[in-house]
Amino acid sequence: MLERSFDVDAINAAANRPDVRPFVGPAELGELDFEDAVADANNWFLMGEHGGFVLVWSAPGVYEVHVFIAREGRGKWASKARQAMLDYAKANGAKMLWARIAPTAKFVSLFARRGGMKPTYEMLYTLGSAYDVYKMEL
Repeated sequence: MLERSFDVDAINAAANRPDVRPFVGPAELGELDFEDAVADANNWFLMGEHGGFVLVWSAPGVYEVHVFIAREGRGKWASKARQAMLDYAKANGAKMLWARIAPTAKFVSLFARRGGMKPTYEMLYTLGSAYDVYKMEL
């Protein structure tokens, strides 16, 4: 369902889709380019038919999760993909996952909670905005 990808063009295309991009950082950043992040072997880009996840290395065993799932993949496919991502992370030594989620992105926080993430009730201020922090132990 998901495979680790090093295909920068496919990853950039998934992240910059009009139905995905508004939820991946501030629009003022313009088009996203993950070339440097993909080149870093510590980061995992797990991609499938409708997009996928990036797990950005934060510290040993700790990864920040970002989601790039196209509208047509949301629902059952996304739930199965989320489980595949969690299985990959566990199998490859991740101990904790965390995410920053805009307080207005209720569907993203629901997706995170359904996958096992819990709110920390902390806020992270970055790129001119506040984000709720979610995490889960694996």
